[in-house]
Amino acid sequence: MKIIAVCGFGVGSSVIAKMNIESILDEENKSDDATVETVDLGSVSGTDGDLYVTTNELFDQIPEDIQKKTLVLSNFVDKDAIKKSLDPKLENLGKLS
Repeated sequence: MKIIAVCGFGVGSSVIAKMNIESILDEENKSDDATVETVDLGSVSGTDGDLYVTTNELFDQIPEDIQKKTLVLSNFVDKDAIKKSLDPKLENLGKLS
């Protein structure tokens, strides 16, 4: 599974999200089953991901076909909040157990 963290420039908040998502996956012994990458909003159309993660502020700017695969987080720093949103999404995708 490929998870793409999206932010405005692909080097700030998305990197924080990437690190936190990787940490969660590692804690849950799922890190071998998924990779996490970062991308800027302008390049998101050129990526191929199973799950995209972004903020409320950027969601409306994400292409419609990618919005269907996007998890919106209110905070990229709060690891517990990320975990609460990420785990059910991964479970629904049925790709990680």
